[in-house]
Amino acid sequence: MSQVLSVAGAVYFLVAIMATPVLAQTDDTALSDPLRHRGWNYGGQLWGGFTVVQVSSPAFITANRNITNLALALRIGRVLTREHGSGWVRGTFEWDFNVVPVEIFWVLGSHYAGGFEAFGPRWNLTGNRRRMVPFAGIAGGMLFSPQNFPPAETYQANFTVAVEAGVHMFVRRHRSVDVAGRLYHLSNAYLGRQNPGIPVGMQFTLGYSWY
Repeated sequence: MSQVLSVAGAVYFLVAIMATPVLAQTDDTALSDPLRHRGWNYGGQLWGGFTVVQVSSPAFITANRNITNLALALRIGRVLTREHGSGWVRGTFEWDFNVVPVEIFWVLGSHYAGGFEAFGPRWNLTGNRRRMVPFAGIAGGMLFSPQNFPPAETYQANFTVAVEAGVHMFVRRHRSVDVAGRLYHLSNAYLGRQNPGIPVGMQFTLGYSWY
């Protein structure tokens, strides 16, 4: 838990520094224009968090234990539509794909995993015409580990699903700092004998994107 808290503190400090020039300047529609039109974007992100709902059954050795994690992800996204809708829901539809080369979980020791998120629909709320573009989406994929995870008679592969919401903060033309929160679930879908998984976890994300 201490590792995640330390990273979270550094993340919020970094965000505060990078966001200051954005907040200090006037709105500029041109900076966030790439999210209003079809096109590719790329980025890297760091996320970490902890369990919100823990496994309670005494049949699992991770019962009532907090599971923390820290991950590095590489992202590629494609805005698929022009703006649609009206008012505050006006926006564009995007599809994201994340590669997760490393994700470390801490519970009864440390555990390595890596994988991908191929299911990534997202809606960009572009109607405000400002530097800050909120977004919301869903992410789903798989993680693979050298050993069973969570530890027990589980499995070396897990399915993940998350709902997320955040904001792109454009710091310069075709560049944004991205912050988000994610509620996620991890399960091996009973590919293993046991499936404690992670019922509900919370993750905080800091990323940087190119358009």
